[in-house]
Amino acid sequence: MEDKKMKVLMTTDTVGGVWVYSLELCRALEQYGVQVHLVAMGGWPSPAQQVEAEEIPNVTFYKSDYKLEWMKNPWKDVEQSRKWINCIYTTVQPDIVHFNNYAHVEEDWTAPVVTVFHSCVQTWWQAVKGKAAPQEWDQYTRTVKESLQASDIVVGPTQAILNKAQQAHGFTSEIKVIHNGRSINPAEAKPKEEMILCMGRMWDEAKNLPLLSKIAAKLPWPVYVAGEAVNPDTGVKCRLENVKFLGKLSAEEVQHWMQRASIFVSPTRYEPFGLAILEAAGNGCALVLSNLETLKELWQDVALFFDPEDEVEAEKTVLRLLESPQFLQELSEKAKERAATYSIDKMGAAYHRLYHEIMEKEQKLMSI
Repeated sequence: MEDKKMKVLMTTDTVGGVWVYSLELCRALEQYGVQVHLVAMGGWPSPAQQVEAEEIPNVTFYKSDYKLEWMKNPWKDVEQSRKWINCIYTTVQPDIVHFNNYAHVEEDWTAPVVTVFHSCVQTWWQAVKGKAAPQEWDQYTRTVKESLQASDIVVGPTQAILNKAQQAHGFTSEIKVIHNGRSINPAEAKPKEEMILCMGRMWDEAKNLPLLSKIAAKLPWPVYVAGEAVNPDTGVKCRLENVKFLGKLSAEEVQHWMQRASIFVSPTRYEPFGLAILEAAGNGCALVLSNLETLKELWQDVALFFDPEDEVEAEKTVLRLLESPQFLQELSEKAKERAATYSIDKMGAAYHRLYHEIMEKEQKLMSI
């Protein structure tokens, strides 16, 4: 089942989970013969990232160091990237434009536009600070709303985050939920060890890692944290007590630690989907998660949940698993089964169907 003529212009960034999502989707679309023109912003890709992208047969890779709209003083770069993307559009003449950031939709484009709502500053502020982002983010917020409103359809990885997006930005475009997927191919199963794993940028207030630091001293098992420690805006290295810090890990190293860990904890205050959680579940970790609407939507009945602002509840929830090896094993198996339902094949099939549906809809409108 191939679409030899289908061409998709897709944006990505090199600095976060969108990179992983984009490459997984490109791989999943290969079986349908979809050619993806992958346009990267946010910073020059690392040599490893460049190799990773260029090894995907159906991908033509374009790279830049243009700042993304959420970065510091981005607007000159945003305008330059707009012109760059338009040049690529004019050359490629894609059938679909798939934005993974909030970019300008040119008036003369005829290809339908899909924008994926991965996250945004406004919904981050609402979740983490309990209020709207300050005035300095007004131009950013206008940019996000304009991009969402100009899209033919807005996709989100959960219904909960799409609801938050609509509340924050008031757009009226059609919406659709397509769960993210992750290719998890564990090598030979390793015996689980008495350890707890967490992943997240230490400097990111949303990740709420200080809570884990506070409860770690009271837990009988060691707590390991993987992630970036240096705040890119300030250059300051963050430190956490009572945990063993692993630093920023490669994909292979992440899988190694997930195969060893018995429990994966996420105390986050904001998580539109959580690819790391999905990968941990796929590698057989029992899940202990913040009771966010997004995470309950994905992991209800196969994970334990706690209030991310309640240190005592978080500690009790983890201890509940440690005190019952049988319950720990049951939860691990249930999480792994659920993780298998969020596959890259399902994600690829869903996007492939969506591309066809909006192309057919556009063609009908043009024929009227």
